[in-house]
Amino acid sequence: MSTPKFIKKMAVLIAIEATVGTIVVPVAADAIEVSDVTLTPIEGDEVDQGVIRPYFGASETTMVTLYRKIAFSVGLAGVGTVGDLPGWATLMRACAASVTNTPAPDVNAGTVFAPVTDGIESVTVYAVVDKQLYKMAGARGNVKATVDAKQIPKWQYEFTGSFLPVEEVAAMPVVNYSKFQRPLGVNKLNTTLELDGYQAACSSFQFDFGNQVVKQDLMNVDTTEITGRASTGSVTFRNTSVATKNWIEMARTSAKVPMTLKHGQGATNTVSITAPYAQIGKPTFSDQDGIQMIAVPLRFIPSDSGNDEWAIAA
Repeated sequence: MSTPKFIKKMAVLIAIEATVGTIVVPVAADAIEVSDVTLTPIEGDEVDQGVIRPYFGASETTMVTLYRKIAFSVGLAGVGTVGDLPGWATLMRACAASVTNTPAPDVNAGTVFAPVTDGIESVTVYAVVDKQLYKMAGARGNVKATVDAKQIPKWQYEFTGSFLPVEEVAAMPVVNYSKFQRPLGVNKLNTTLELDGYQAACSSFQFDFGNQVVKQDLMNVDTTEITGRASTGSVTFRNTSVATKNWIEMARTSAKVPMTLKHGQGATNTVSITAPYAQIGKPTFSDQDGIQMIAVPLRFIPSDSGNDEWAIAA
């Protein structure tokens, strides 16, 4: 009888590649503290051989592309010491974001992430499930944020990379999760959201980088590319009087307004997401505890300078 493989014996380590698609062996400090993991060990396009026989029956298929995917969540939390890099900084770089870090004791110490179009970095992913190693090279991805009241806020990542054979390793990797802070709960004490200067009684905020991630498998080419970006979001909050904010009229005129979400109380373990031009979409209504809620979709528009439709500070 085979020995079972335990799904909860898992480690995910991710390292930036110096050369896109060239494996980098991650170390303990590259470990990512994850939850909600979905590992797709083999993915790709299958083509039916289409063989005709003198009787009914299936013909064989052939895998004509091969790649691997992994999706997981990471706590939306800041840093333990001002000026440190958050544990999820590497992940953002592989989701087409730049990282500008100002270390302490500079008065402006902190880290800012912003979208990029050129020079998008890639990562090597090691996912180890009970001594079974699943590697991905040249991986790039997309990320979403989910910030719901009375819940733990999370980043939700999905990475696509090249397929490599599964390996058996002698032991689970050594990991170091010291860069990861415990995320705070989403509530009045810890979380604020401001839309066009209005502090919303918000029950939910969603944010999506909107990266278009494609797997290219051609003669002499096996890469994962990010070929576009359309960042979007949504916010659900208690509806207001028209005198306070006329969200319907703002949607009708495609108003673009500033938005800021701040999660955290002080200089540490705080994350902010800002957008200078959040376009108001068509609102919808819902009922929560007998109170009318309004859900406003958002589309984050860059300025003429580009690559500035949002910024994330930690």
